[in-house]
Amino acid sequence: MEPSWVVPTVWSMEEEGDAPSDHGSFQTSFPSQSQVVEYAAAPAATHENCTNPKQVFEKSAQVFCDDYLRGMHWKMHKFPPSLIDVGPQFTAPVTVAIGPYHHRRRDSVLEAEKVKHVAANQCIEDSGRTVQEVYNAVFSVLHVARSLYHPDAVADMGDDIFLPMMFFDACFLVQYMRSYGEPEDINDMDDALHGYFLANYERICTDIMMLENQIPWVVVKMILSFMPAPSPWEKFVASMRINLKNRTGPVHPDLVVDPDYEPPHLLGLVRFYIVGNNNADKDLQVNRGKPLSLSISVAELADVGITLVPKVEAGILDMRIKDKGRFCADLVLPPLYLTEANATWLVNMAAFELCKTQDFEGAGIDDEDSAVCSYLHLFAMLLDKKQDVHELREKHVIEGGGLTSAEALQFFTCIGKNMRLGQCYLDIIIKIQDFKGRRSPLLKLFLLLKKYKNRIMFFISVIALLIGILSSLQALKSG
Repeated sequence: MEPSWVVPTVWSMEEEGDAPSDHGSFQTSFPSQSQVVEYAAAPAATHENCTNPKQVFEKSAQVFCDDYLRGMHWKMHKFPPSLIDVGPQFTAPVTVAIGPYHHRRRDSVLEAEKVKHVAANQCIEDSGRTVQEVYNAVFSVLHVARSLYHPDAVADMGDDIFLPMMFFDACFLVQYMRSYGEPEDINDMDDALHGYFLANYERICTDIMMLENQIPWVVVKMILSFMPAPSPWEKFVASMRINLKNRTGPVHPDLVVDPDYEPPHLLGLVRFYIVGNNNADKDLQVNRGKPLSLSISVAELADVGITLVPKVEAGILDMRIKDKGRFCADLVLPPLYLTEANATWLVNMAAFELCKTQDFEGAGIDDEDSAVCSYLHLFAMLLDKKQDVHELREKHVIEGGGLTSAEALQFFTCIGKNMRLGQCYLDIIIKIQDFKGRRSPLLKLFLLLKKYKNRIMFFISVIALLIGILSSLQALKSG
């Protein structure tokens, strides 16, 4: 039961309001199959008064193309089928449902529905405005928000349900982000609300980073516009970046805020500032036209003289092959802190990349557009068996104990099956192949001797022992 003050039908507000017009509208209707069937079944004489059948097909195709290609960055996407094998623990919320895709479908999220009312009340108090002003602001962007979802997901959800859901979910997210502020920033937050966030912060953090658990940022931004300065999202995003590196300590926002970037939702916002911290070396040019093997194991890297080197302060895209002369090279990459929360964030960021960019190698596509896909695919390439996971843990390339070695292997096996290859990943594979091609026969012999040095030493000791025995026998025979 919504509170009595939620009565959107009696408040007048121009539906266009301040809503952004560049997002477009994605709810369209296709010509039905019956239109085509009826035309085909009709006598030829009546066709003159009917729509040309080719026009029916052309209209249907145009509607799909417009809906599919326009504004892919802004849509509230469903989880892509190519990653569905990763399991529901990475795609379905447990504690809080945000948006219509999981709205009240799980008993475990019902407690959070009550908390959302407390968050809404807190937002009203923080704003210093009336309930009607804040609620009408959300109503002004309602048509934009609804148009960004798959039509089937909201077809049976009237505005009397959709509008309160947008309002309460946005208030919940704003207050949760605010809870990451300094003590003086949140000393007026409701004690019960703050206590709930503290008790459930890890699970909430995991849930709100799921692709299907998002609401349009235009709604969240509307609530944020009523909040007193400073805006809470910068400290929240800075904290999320630190959490991804499995570090603790005071959070000082070090974000270089891009005033031109408009995120589609909270997941997109966090991903942008994680991927955007890119110090990758892009000076080395590679030839993408060569045929190449798209994978190489940890053992094979060692065989060709490439050492894995974790770099803690690296950004997601700071993955590169670093030559150390003619004889060896380093594969530098940011270590992976494999907690369940981090795995969820990363796989949902990858899912978002797959949905918003149809071709990672198309014209105008940058490494950043497939950064997380490249990062995850690199680990999927390296991990063939549980022993590989153990070895990467020993090298501190994989940190954290959230997932067991078997779970980590299964996770990356699912990732590597059908996910498209990102540009950064392909560049690394090509550079590895280029390095292998530059090796001299002397280097190959050196690496071979290094690989089998224990066996060679054993063989030499056996030969030396046999020679000694034969020499002794010869001396006895001569005596």
